[in-house]
Amino acid sequence: MIDMILWENYKKICFLAPFGMPSWPEFAIVTAWNPASQWVGERRNRRRERALWRHLESMPGVNMAGPVWGAAPDESWRESSLAVALPLPEACALAARFGQNAIYWIEGGQLWLVPVLSDKSAVCLGDIAAFWIVRANC
Repeated sequence: MIDMILWENYKKICFLAPFGMPSWPEFAIVTAWNPASQWVGERRNRRRERALWRHLESMPGVNMAGPVWGAAPDESWRESSLAVALPLPEACALAARFGQNAIYWIEGGQLWLVPVLSDKSAVCLGDIAAFWIVRANC
């Protein structure tokens, strides 16, 4: 169960990437880091990230881009993530497989916070362009 403070923190996000936002009409931003928002350490997070990459590479025709850092606006916290062109139900199933409470979903240029392992409701956070930061050295 996600408490309200954690859910509110999920809404305070930016995405740091060394590339522009994908032009796919809809996509998810998913991570394998820190399942259920429990810190597991850098080494384990990197192993989980490689497992996510391998899983996606085994799926024919799936477009992905990354890494993208999902970060607090002040960058005091960040997690390596991937942008993945999957239908929303598949993206949620992927996130559940990696123990994630939620994903970020982009559709029609809007950023949504979508719960995966809770009874929360999806929340539109606004125009994705306001959250996507291109930075060469991230």
